[in-house]
Amino acid sequence: MSSVNQLSQLPWSCNGASYAFGMYSEEMKLSLGYNQESLDTIGFWKDVGENVGIVAGLLFDVVQPSWVIAVGATQTMCGYFLLWLTITHKIARPKLWGVCTFMWMATNGQTFFNTATIVTCVKLFPESRGKAIGLLKGMLDLSSAILSQIFTGIYGSAARKSAFLLLMSWQPAFVEFSAMFLVRLDAVDNDGIGASESYWFLVVMTLSSCLAIFLMVVVVIDNFLLLSTAVDRGVSIIVIIILLLMMIVPWRSTLYRRRETEDFSQLSEKLLQKDTIFGKDMNLEEKDGISEETEIKFEQTAGKGITGTSSIGEEEAGDLPQHIKIDTEKRASTFLDNRVPKIEQDLTVCEILVSTDFLLLVMATLCAMGAGFTAINNMGQIGFSQGYSPRQIDTLVSLLSIWGFAGRCLGGFASDILLHTKAVPRPAFIVAALCTLALGLALDMPK
Repeated sequence: MSSVNQLSQLPWSCNGASYAFGMYSEEMKLSLGYNQESLDTIGFWKDVGENVGIVAGLLFDVVQPSWVIAVGATQTMCGYFLLWLTITHKIARPKLWGVCTFMWMATNGQTFFNTATIVTCVKLFPESRGKAIGLLKGMLDLSSAILSQIFTGIYGSAARKSAFLLLMSWQPAFVEFSAMFLVRLDAVDNDGIGASESYWFLVVMTLSSCLAIFLMVVVVIDNFLLLSTAVDRGVSIIVIIILLLMMIVPWRSTLYRRRETEDFSQLSEKLLQKDTIFGKDMNLEEKDGISEETEIKFEQTAGKGITGTSSIGEEEAGDLPQHIKIDTEKRASTFLDNRVPKIEQDLTVCEILVSTDFLLLVMATLCAMGAGFTAINNMGQIGFSQGYSPRQIDTLVSLLSIWGFAGRCLGGFASDILLHTKAVPRPAFIVAALCTLALGLALDMPK
């Protein structure tokens, strides 16, 4: 199975219910008789569950990614089902800490899926991590708009928001159980993403962008014209069809990759046969002499210093046969690789906890990104305070989801391009994102 299968977007398009908290938070507040402080407490535990995935990381080290996804899907299903039972008063109303526990359980299941897929993509796409993670996290953001549209198509625009929690209790789990075996650490060649896989990256990006644009147009039209239930269901069917097309992409790329591998194997066999015939005609002593001469030239060149991919100087290279130069270049590349410090390596949990990079990321998340989470959690209350109708609040949440998708995808692609062409480090994008967040919140402050 090709590594592009890890970009299967359908599970990610159903796993971002935590971003839709603003859709049902107001009904939760009224149904359970909570004040804003209690609702903020529930939102806090939602964020803790969504972002603290230590258990998922530890489990990933001992089992296959597919089983990590299965555990997360089960936990999400149980958490949202218990929340639905609570809001609809099917069970006795628990204490506030009980509701917080249900919310933590529902959103923490997302970390299992995120860990399994993102870590797998980081391992399988070492040269295109920005593109892969940008696409996946972008679809996670877009999933809020997707789930909102599917909910409207199934239950209708007049349905109570508690039904959204019921939908979240089975639909994401069903999709994740169906697609969990696509996420696997295959033994594939990762010397760099090839031209064919770059093509599939662009295909997935194009389909995702078309879906985002289509949803934005529908959301805006629906806000002004109030589309009928039949039209909403038709739109939901189109959304599902586009998502299924995204599932076809990895399977198509698998067949394409398999055909390339077979052609390469046949070519290798032919070259091997020619080398064998050439070896039989060649004097063994002459081969040994060439080998020793190559050793001497390689050692002399290594002592002078090697730059770029050339293993010997131009003057020395002109005196050697072509197959000798290729062999020398490969050995010189190995000579250099053994001397380059490997900064990307597998670390234990204890080594990660004391690393500078990890501490910087934690500090950036705790001190800066919490402002964005707070705004998203209270989007329903913000809309309600401005006199928006429930339909308009759904529109606002969906538009934020679509814009978040655009930012994450473009940020991922820009990060890879600037990293490889201009050597711009990825932490610079974190600084830019946090500055943009601060500017946006400052402009939104009441005058």
